[in-house]
Formats: sequence, C-alpha cells, structure tokens
Amino acid sequence: MVALVALICGCRSPPQAPREIPRPEPAPAAPAPPPSAPDDGLTAESIARTNPQISPAVARAIEYVLRQPSDHPRAAVLDFSAHSGTPRFHLVERASGRVLQTFRVAHGHGSEGSRHDGRAEVFSNVPDSNASSLGLYRTAETYLSGVYPGLAMRMDGLSPTNSNARSRFIVIHAARYMEPESWKGKKAGRPGVSDGCFVFSKADRDVVVSSLHGGALIYAIYEKP
Repeated sequence: MVALVALICGCRSPPQAPREIPRPEPAPAAPAPPPSAPDDGLTAESIARTNPQISPAVARAIEYVLRQPSDHPRAAVLDFSAHSGTPRFHLVERASGRVLQTFRVAHGHGSEGSRHDGRAEVFSNVPDSNASSLGLYRTAETYLSGVYPGLAMRMDGLSPTNSNARSRFIVIHAARYMEPESWKGKKAGRPGVSDGCFVFSKADRDVVVSSLHGGALIYAIYEKP
C-alpha cells in the first residue's frame, strides 16, 4: 500500500534517496566576491522597454528578483496570473534584465479554484493542499525522479508563503500532460495540472534545469486581473 501511494502522488519523490546527477568538480579558484544586486539602472520601466512583450507586473517582479543578492547569472519570474496555456515562466539574464526565453508551466490542481479553466486562483504553503505557492525560491540539487522518470530539480522556499517547498516535494520536473500534443485542442485548451510542482514539457524542463541549476532565484507572483 505504501508503494502504491508513492506512485500516485504526482510531485512526491520516491522513499529512497534520490540519485544525484554527477557534475564535474570545478577548478580551484580565488574566493568569489560577495553576491551583489544589479546596477541601479535596471528599473521596472527600463526592463519593460527592453522586454515589450511582458506585462507591467512581470517587469516589476523582474526588478524585484534582480535586486535580491545572487551570484547566479540567471533568474526567473513565474506569473501565475496568466493562463496555463500561455507561456508564463520567464527566464531572465541578471546582468541586463533581458528575458531570454518564456515557457509554459503547470500550476497545482489545488490552485484551480471552482472554474477549472486553466487559471490559478488559490495559493497555499500547506502540506497536501496540492496548490502552488507564491514567493521567492532558490534552486537546489538535481536528481533522477522515480515518480515522473527523468531529471528533476529541488527548490527551497525563501518566503513565508513557500517555506514548506522542500518538505512538500515542490520540484521542477517534466510530465506528458505538458507536451503540446497531449493538450492542444483538448482539455478546454489548457495543459494538465500538478500537485504543486513547477511542471514543464520535457524539452522545456531540460532548458530550465540547465539554465537555473545551482542556486538561481525564481520569483512566483500573482496579480489578480
């Protein structure tokens, strides 16, 4: 029965310790300077001019996340106020504030609200809520998932609204329900939903993990339309 429950829980990791993906040891280097925020010129207004395709809320969120200390060259903003069929996970270059790529990502089925129309309305940090959590995250270790087989990446919640991310097994992974052929023209024009994880198509998952592993910041926001 325990094994059956583990297989059913979509975003939960298997009971055994995850297999860490080996990475080459870095060459010895001089101590790095302390993390710093970007140049003061990167305001929401300048970010919006650089990225005319993003909303004002996303521009403000990018400004916020870029002002948080980090020595990672990239960051991301996830705009849960956008429909799940719309690319809403914005990969950002910290030095310039430029959006490099944008991806579709699932939200938790506990966030769907009453309409089940592909829009997130409810957010929670409570275990077993199956909802997405807002706030600032830092990416952590990568591993091979036994639930949704393949590469996955853990995250640590840095805000009161997502502080249980690790204990809730809120991770980045891929699932078939995010592949375009599995939902386009079906499911009321929206992808599937997760148990609270950030779920991508396999190809997008690979780009996101390779771009953000090793301590990048991700800021999940919601601004009611």
